[in-house]
Parts: sequence; structure tokens; C-alpha cells
Amino acid sequence: MERRNQVLRFVSSISFLLILTLVLPMIAAAAAGAARQAVALADEQYSRRCEPGMVDTLIAGLEEANRATPGECEILWRLSRAYWFKSTRVPENDKKTRLDLLNRGKAYAEEATASDPKSANAYYWLAASIAQAGQIRGILQSLASVKPTKAALDKGLEVDPRHASCHYLMAELYLQLPGAPLSIGNKKKAVEEASLAVKYDPGESCHHLVLGRALIATKQYDEARAALNRLIEMEPSKEDPEGFNKDQDAAREELKSIARK
Repeated sequence: MERRNQVLRFVSSISFLLILTLVLPMIAAAAAGAARQAVALADEQYSRRCEPGMVDTLIAGLEEANRATPGECEILWRLSRAYWFKSTRVPENDKKTRLDLLNRGKAYAEEATASDPKSANAYYWLAASIAQAGQIRGILQSLASVKPTKAALDKGLEVDPRHASCHYLMAELYLQLPGAPLSIGNKKKAVEEASLAVKYDPGESCHHLVLGRALIATKQYDEARAALNRLIEMEPSKEDPEGFNKDQDAAREELKSIARK
């Protein structure tokens, strides 16, 4: 009887393992499918992020997807991106709300880089969250945020040397920051990084703007005029008309500043 019970237990264990072997891949496949659907929906909603209430809908959907499939890098960095964008639509004098949103975005980006150390997008949104928060806090905090911002960008470019957004933000750092010994500011490097941002993604208005400004800073006025005029001639952005219009207005002001040069 005892031998029979042992045999039955053995058979039951084998059956259970066989069931797990069949069921677990099905569960994993279903989770992966749900994550892909959430990502596709998030990207579609992000393309309409300037519509009233859309960014909150986007965040709610991604938060729900993150609860359903925790640890998915593609969901996590999109959450970081959404919180970053929402922070840019908060009034400038409401620093607390803006910083709270950026801190959430930073936390999600950190989780994304831990989930997938080969995601350049995760490193970019980590860098963007840190840099934006430093600017809001003021000059000293901004300088203190340079090291972690650049470290994240370096990681992103190590993973993907053609990542246009990483090159763009690196150009902004080199252009806006003071040079040695205070910080890493370097106008020549700003031109190099901005040129790569435009090369790898010429459809982003901000890439042309930072290139134009970097060329002005290095007194390459004819090249700057060409870069800024390309921005002014671009088709309006349907995704972010407000940001696009600001970039075009800034380009016109930059052109005025070098009209006699």
C-alpha cells in the first residue's frame, strides 16, 4: 500500500510539473501580449498628449498596466515620459507640483533602467527628469544634477550611439552650463552633439533650435541662420503644437539677434 501511495504521489508530481510546463508559457505569453497592447495604446495617446485630459488618461492607463505586468521596461519608461510631460504643463510658480511629478518620473525611469539596462529610452528619460528638476530647484541644484544627468546620457549613448534625444540633451548641457572648472560647458561639443541630434532625428524642432543656438555661441552665424530657418520652414507639429510654436518663436528671436552679424 505504501509503495502504491508513493507511486501515486510521484505520478501526481509529474502531472503537476507537466501542467506547469504547459500553463506558465501561456501565462507569460498573455502577459507579454497585454504589455504590448498597453504600449501601443500609450504611444497613440502620447501622440495626442496636448488634448485636454489626455495626459491624465495616459498616466492612468500606464499605471494600471504596470500593476498588471510589473517590471516591464517599455511601460516604465513611458510612465516616466508621461510624468515629465505633465510637469511641463504645470504653472512655473507651482514648483512643488512640478517636482513631485518629476520625482515620480525619475523613480519609474530608475526602475526601467534596472529592468532593462539596454534601454536607451529609459536612460534618456532618467536624465531628462533629473535635469528638469535641477533647473526648477535653481542654479546650485542644477549644477549638482549635472553629474547624474550626464552619466545617464552616457549610458544611453553607450547602448545606442544614434539615440537622437540623448544627443539633444547632451547638447543642451554643453551649451547652457558654465565651462571648467565650474562645470562641463563646452560650446564646440554642443555643436557636435546638436548636429548628431538633427542627423538622427531631423523631425524634432528642438533639435534644430539647440543647433542654431550652439552655432551662434561659436560665432558660426551663416550656419546658425540655416539651422534656424530650417526650423521655421518645418511643418507644424500635430503632436505638440504648443511646444513647436515656442521653438519657432525662439528661432525667430535668435535670428533677430544675429541680423547684423
